[in-house]
Amino acid sequence: MDRSMIDPTWPNALRWFLAQGLFSFTPWHFVRKADEMAFAANAFGREDVSHREVFVFARRQDCDDFAGLELVDGNITNKVLCFHPVFADSSKPSPRTWQIVSATYEDVFEFVGQRVAPDMRDWALTEDAADL
Repeated sequence: MDRSMIDPTWPNALRWFLAQGLFSFTPWHFVRKADEMAFAANAFGREDVSHREVFVFARRQDCDDFAGLELVDGNITNKVLCFHPVFADSSKPSPRTWQIVSATYEDVFEFVGQRVAPDMRDWALTEDAADL
């Protein structure tokens, strides 16, 4: 990612990874363009029973798990929300009656340490690095 594309309003923890070119943590991948995961943020907005908003910055490649930074009063916070949307038809009311968020983390570093690194380790136990 070109450093000029890293929004200075994003939390430093996320900018830290992106500025160093750290995007791929198979099976998780971070954004390379600010709007590339807007579709998931829109699904979150429709399906979250708490009516929150997120800026989605990470996606797990083998399923529809995402991670987003919670927005409060239009401002991006450090708080990471992991979620799994159903991507229901947006013309109909959300089918969600349960909590879309599966886990929360203080910041991107906690998310990487507690969620991303263990998932990477699980994959490394079954897939050779030469196949990446």
